[in-house]
Amino acid sequence: MTLVMKEEQEEDFQAEALERDSRWQLIQRIVASPSFSRSPRLSSFLLFVCKQFLIGNGARLNEQNIGEIVFERPVGYDPRDDNIVRSHATRLRARLESHFGEEGTAEILRVRIPRGTYVPSFERIESDTRADVSEVETSDIKLLENFSPVRLLPTEKIYRFIKTCLLVSLFIATVSLVAYRHFSRAWFEHQTPKHKLWSQMFLDNQDTLIVPADISLVMARLISGNTVTLSEYASGRYKSGIRCETPCDHALLQEVESRRYTSMADLEFATALSRLPEFQASRTQIRYVRDLQLEDLKQTNLIMAGSMVADPWLALIEHEMNFVLHDNPALGSLRVENKRPGPGEKAAYFFDSNDPQRRGLATISFLPNLSGRGNLLIVQGFTLAGTEAAAEFVTGGTDFDRLFAAFFGRSSPLPHFEILLETMDVNGMSARPNVLAWRTYP
Repeated sequence: MTLVMKEEQEEDFQAEALERDSRWQLIQRIVASPSFSRSPRLSSFLLFVCKQFLIGNGARLNEQNIGEIVFERPVGYDPRDDNIVRSHATRLRARLESHFGEEGTAEILRVRIPRGTYVPSFERIESDTRADVSEVETSDIKLLENFSPVRLLPTEKIYRFIKTCLLVSLFIATVSLVAYRHFSRAWFEHQTPKHKLWSQMFLDNQDTLIVPADISLVMARLISGNTVTLSEYASGRYKSGIRCETPCDHALLQEVESRRYTSMADLEFATALSRLPEFQASRTQIRYVRDLQLEDLKQTNLIMAGSMVADPWLALIEHEMNFVLHDNPALGSLRVENKRPGPGEKAAYFFDSNDPQRRGLATISFLPNLSGRGNLLIVQGFTLAGTEAAAEFVTGGTDFDRLFAAFFGRSSPLPHFEILLETMDVNGMSARPNVLAWRTYP
């Protein structure tokens, strides 16, 4: 037998085994569902990683290979300059969660792509309803079989009729109990800290602005060596009086200043916000930082991403914050200042861009707006992965709800708070962050 024939036989055997695998059958149903059939890129992504995992190639699933094969990037491309795989991975995780919450809710086998990896994970979900009903039916049958037909009624048909009625009654009672538990649980889960937060940010009687960072401003500072003040930024004077502290390309600086660049992390954050059940589409807008007005910070709820070098408006809020992110190297070490350290906390947490462990820092601040008649949510990080980790922390729910477990199910609103996170960059992706310190305010 030739080597080619042997390889072909192995491929046929793999394909046949794959088609019989219940996990692969699940993936086929997922990509055929309406939510995935409208997104061929996400379907291709899911099919590729799952197939490689199921045929034993999971160890080779990395951002480089996926970018080259699924997204047709050139061989040897640098994923640090192109985050298409990371951004689609975030969308894929969210789409899978949505699928199993809606179209795929009856599936007893589930798949997910854990954060920090591209290797899929399969798990079996047992149905509580099915188990409860089966248990009731089995116990009831055993109970009835212990009775003598003579003691019940002399006629076998009547006995069977009564037995059937009793089984139906028990079935209805069980289903009603399970349904009651389900809806009761859903009602209480609706009062989770995550729900409280977003119900306070998205209101049907007040506008909410989502404000991505002004990356053009950051690039201009890197070119010119200049930091723009809030008064220069709000008035637009910084564009007419462009200057360089060191020799620089004025034409390039003007070109950068004329653009409206932002980061993929901020756009992914905005997309995640739009998928929240509390999102009010009719009362929400995306507003670029340089288009903000002072009145916006008084009259609306704002969700802001980025630090002061990318959003000078934060100068109006900094004095209200305990965890202040300093990311302008011209003004000192990169750090998060802890104004009022608690027991066991540091007065400053420093960020080292050359850290071999690629640790980062990020902050989340939920504070009143300038008038006190609305709220501000500010997400900041020293890196894109840090900002992404903070954004996922407040939109993902699990870790956030665990941190604020004391407020679960209460009728009172969630208090204002600040959180300091330690993040980890794994192959350009944010791993699960750790909470270093946090505060709540009355």
